[in-house]
Amino acid sequence: MTGVAVEDGFLREVLDGIKDSIKIVDRSFTVVFANKTAMSQAIHFKHDEQGKLREKCFQKFFGSAKQCSFCVIDQVFRTGVPAFNVFHVRKDSKDEMREISTFPLTGASGNVEHVIEIMRDVTRLKEDLGKEAEFGDMISDDAAMREIFEMIKSVAPTNSTVLINGETGTGKELVARAIHRNSKRNQQKMVTIHCGAIPDTLLESELFGHEKGAFTGADQRRVGKFELAHKGTLFLDEIGTISQAMQIKILRALQEGEVTRVGGNDPVKVDVRFIAATNLDLGEAVKKDEFREDLYYRINVIPVRLPPLRERSNDALVLAEHFLKKLSQEIGKKIEGFSDEAREQIRTYAWPGNIRELRNLVERAVILCKGRYVERIDVASDSRRSISTPAETAETQSTPSTPSTAGALKDVVEEVERKYLIGVLKETKGNINSVAERAGVNTRTIHRKMKDFGIAKEDYK
Repeated sequence: MTGVAVEDGFLREVLDGIKDSIKIVDRSFTVVFANKTAMSQAIHFKHDEQGKLREKCFQKFFGSAKQCSFCVIDQVFRTGVPAFNVFHVRKDSKDEMREISTFPLTGASGNVEHVIEIMRDVTRLKEDLGKEAEFGDMISDDAAMREIFEMIKSVAPTNSTVLINGETGTGKELVARAIHRNSKRNQQKMVTIHCGAIPDTLLESELFGHEKGAFTGADQRRVGKFELAHKGTLFLDEIGTISQAMQIKILRALQEGEVTRVGGNDPVKVDVRFIAATNLDLGEAVKKDEFREDLYYRINVIPVRLPPLRERSNDALVLAEHFLKKLSQEIGKKIEGFSDEAREQIRTYAWPGNIRELRNLVERAVILCKGRYVERIDVASDSRRSISTPAETAETQSTPSTPSTAGALKDVVEEVERKYLIGVLKETKGNINSVAERAGVNTRTIHRKMKDFGIAKEDYK
């Protein structure tokens, strides 16, 4: 996006409609483009006789003859790498907080000729975060979850590596974000990457970046997630899905505190708080030589296990009511609550998809609701399993004809997952992409589960 390109009327109109301040600066720190928001923030700004902007960024925007102490434009010109910063300003006797993001714009020569700077007022965002519950949507009346909340408070201020384990949909990313938000790095970025959604051939470039010409299609340098998370937090979800070759490279990056871009030779120092998550038992994977032991012990410094929703007493109802209130407001409906039938469905359903499935079904119910109460929840009948109360359990155990239920919890969970998977395969006629979307996981997970359970998609087409 050069100064000439911005002369296009439609593009200028689009940029002027963005509430963030957007400027394009050349190597002499002269602003060659500024949108309406940027112009409104300038202390003194004017166009020359040709209608071009010819003012120094730091002079006219901040009333200083010197380069701003928080400016990262120069850093981008020197390194060719995007840079970010957060700073505070005093305006009308009030403290405001700004987030600045800068990105290189290369010319025909391949060199960085301009930098685009996006500045956002995040004062209100910070205030809103402060008004939220301490751990956002992580709401619970369960004793085990309250212990996890206390652990987050203790772990967050440190730089220790955290490994979060839990079934799909239990809120692993919410835990990671809570740790980051309560850490000393909370003014910097938290960068997230879902390893299971990226082919292994592309994952290295995503994590470590690549140099121009490193492979076909690499027409410019790209910064990886490790570099983007410098001074902040890097969260790797589904780390158990990556190959052992990639595991070695991640281990080296964590041990050495540096990465080498694909096609490059020079190591780049990085300082990141590392958090990983998985729905697999990595300890068992180590025993089966499916996950490297050295990486396992390197990331398993602070283990956090998230219990599935079926193990969290009345949390399904608590969360359902929270989502109902929140989603009703967002959608613009006045819904007072759940009917007795819907509450019973929520209480007795096994929730194999955990909190993600609960939220999705409550959202669907809110959208379809035509009255003051949600009459029923559209749970999948094939994966329904009654969660008995203690009294019901005692009565069942006293009945001689009742078969033994002393099987391991793991076996019960697997049976629920198997029935759920079969049910969704029937409904989607064996379409794996649809199954994965419905379950809230990636297709690799569905294929793995089908292999574990001996299920063939051809049987459901």
